[in-house]
Amino acid sequence: MKFLSKRVCDYTSFHSDLDSTKHGRSSGGVSLFIHNSLATHVQFYQFHSSRILSVDLFFKGNVKLRIFVVYIPPTNDLVLRYEVIDQLISLISQTSSQNFHYAICGDFNMNLEKFYPIFLHQLQVAAKRIHKLFHYLLSHNYEDCTPLNLSSTLGTYHHLDTITRIDFVWSCPLLRRYMLTSTIFNAYDLHISDHNLIITYFDASLLSDAIKSAHAHQLCQQWTAFAIDLDKLCPIDPLVFDAWPLNQKCEYLHSRIIKAAKSQLPSITVGNTYALKKPKYLESLCQSYRFLSKVAKTIRSLHKNPTLYSVSFESKWSSYYIRLNQLLFSYKQIFVTPIVLPPSLRDE
Repeated sequence: MKFLSKRVCDYTSFHSDLDSTKHGRSSGGVSLFIHNSLATHVQFYQFHSSRILSVDLFFKGNVKLRIFVVYIPPTNDLVLRYEVIDQLISLISQTSSQNFHYAICGDFNMNLEKFYPIFLHQLQVAAKRIHKLFHYLLSHNYEDCTPLNLSSTLGTYHHLDTITRIDFVWSCPLLRRYMLTSTIFNAYDLHISDHNLIITYFDASLLSDAIKSAHAHQLCQQWTAFAIDLDKLCPIDPLVFDAWPLNQKCEYLHSRIIKAAKSQLPSITVGNTYALKKPKYLESLCQSYRFLSKVAKTIRSLHKNPTLYSVSFESKWSSYYIRLNQLLFSYKQIFVTPIVLPPSLRDE
């Protein structure tokens, strides 16, 4: 994995150390790759053993996300297997009391499909030590999203002719409501591993919901502080206040409300660069009025002094003529008698 991490430049990797003790057959070693756009949110990571790694990400709105990566040893070493399971249950039990959204992912070396019938119909057997981890997760409302393309020919683990699903992404009760779907990426033909990838999708509203909730909580606190401060600023006896004229009451309350608001509520200074805009229909009417005034001024000028007439006026009138007819058509419902304009000033 450390070899791979040097070649995946868009991701930041976190690793646990390998186990150098007597458990040589299962040396462990787990890794987590986080895209660099999210890696900046990593606040803390810890490998609790060579087989359990946790990474904490903190987001706005006091959203805390913890990702556990685990490797449960196979059944050929039950002592080590139970040791890792007990440690994992202890860690997720502690995490559940710390207001984290968290997921547990990795190679569990357990077949969930075989355990489901036992959990549903043989409660005493399901509670036995051999099933301890799955029993704990299902009993505490954790959820693994069954991949959409899971089938008898596509699982997460291939060995000889055996195809099973022993790799999982479990979501805690807080996180599971944001879980959308899951699918298996078939890497068998790539010959890079006997395991396939599980891709689980979560709704991004996990972050926005928490921010909205945090803002609402903050606003509630601000309004409470505002109300307390306002009460302190209004120590007047109710009987005295009731005897005041209405204007005096309004001035008294207005001044104290403003003072309390400035002290406790957030404020934004708005500049005076805003330009008032007319409605489109009113702006169009104003433009038409200015145009008609311009045409009327030209015609009055010619009536007073006909000697000013020239070819340039005919050119102006030709452009006026087109626009005037457009206006007449737009307002034709207003005019009772149809208006016919001369095509040239000579005709006038």
